[in-house]
Amino acid sequence: MSRPLSRRAVRAAALVTSLGLLATACGDADEPTDAAARTGALSGVCPATVVIQADWEPEAEHGGIYKLLGDDYTANVEAKSVKGPLMASGEDTGVDVEIRIGGASVGYQTAQSLLYQDKDIMFGYGRVSEHLVTQKETPVVSVFAQLEKSPYAIYWDPATYPDAKTIADLKKDKVKILLGSDVTVWQEYLVGTGVIDKAQIDQSDSPKPATFVAAGGKVAETGFITAEPYMYEVETKAWGKPVVGQLIHDTGFPEYFQSMVVRKEDVTKQKDCLAKLVPILQQAQVDYITDYKATNDLIVDLVDQYQTSWIYTPGQAEAAAKAEIEMGLVANGDNATLGDYDLARVQKLIDLIGEYAPDADVADVKPEDLVTNEFIDTSIGLKS
Repeated sequence: MSRPLSRRAVRAAALVTSLGLLATACGDADEPTDAAARTGALSGVCPATVVIQADWEPEAEHGGIYKLLGDDYTANVEAKSVKGPLMASGEDTGVDVEIRIGGASVGYQTAQSLLYQDKDIMFGYGRVSEHLVTQKETPVVSVFAQLEKSPYAIYWDPATYPDAKTIADLKKDKVKILLGSDVTVWQEYLVGTGVIDKAQIDQSDSPKPATFVAAGGKVAETGFITAEPYMYEVETKAWGKPVVGQLIHDTGFPEYFQSMVVRKEDVTKQKDCLAKLVPILQQAQVDYITDYKATNDLIVDLVDQYQTSWIYTPGQAEAAAKAEIEMGLVANGDNATLGDYDLARVQKLIDLIGEYAPDADVADVKPEDLVTNEFIDTSIGLKS
């Protein structure tokens, strides 16, 4: 089964139709709750409702935040959100968590921009390279690296291109690569470093998987390594064969993807809350990737309840979780800690933005302007 909506698509019509939903979603955090009567690690320290704005619809790549929900939750199908007690490894923290989806329901806006439209939102998903170029208008700081590697990849048919082991190997055969209409820095990076030729790029928003299937596998495509390979081989009957790919990360573009960010001012204003909450987020990610089935069931159920154009099956969720483990997408850094930032890696991103996005003014940007490990518990990580 295909993804009917591309992460890359941004359509003005969708933004207009989403305004009502966004308005409905806003304000939930201010509703009266009985949080004051509850006790727990976050009671009296964090907002009564911790609102998290995801970057897309429910999927296994978001498993850590959905792990925060226990059994006592309520889905708001109108607002496309879910709310319930915020749990820390099964213990009630004394506050609620509300998770809002991204995508069409918010007009494909970034979580970073939504943080400044609705101050009820505490956390948003984002990419460090994107924050770099929008800091003046909407300054944010990344406080938790949910993923160690971005799942973004370019994939192809190994039967058509048996000698291709990396993206660079596709250049010899001048393989057309469907990259979508939005030009991103990593695309410019791939061209600038000679990994691909500019002539290989197709920037039309071609539908998936129809374009790939119609081309008989002669084109390559960009997507999530956690998603399309399974979908194409198992759930796309018109294809039904393996595809292989390479992570953009492994070409030398070390993005921190789906990083959890807060407004810059909240690093100070919500300092006490973040000091207690970020380690809970770390542990939730560890708990999810260690035992993901129940959370995946919740994710699939929410997709069914929301009834958007997003299609997500139990098989997709399980395949994604397994890929996250096998490919090291959810992993510790170069230490025993999950979720901390490597400042040298962030500096490399800054340097790459400066080189391949010449319109971006990053001359005075430092890693400490974009990320912080202040709230990270270095003892929390995946066990080997």
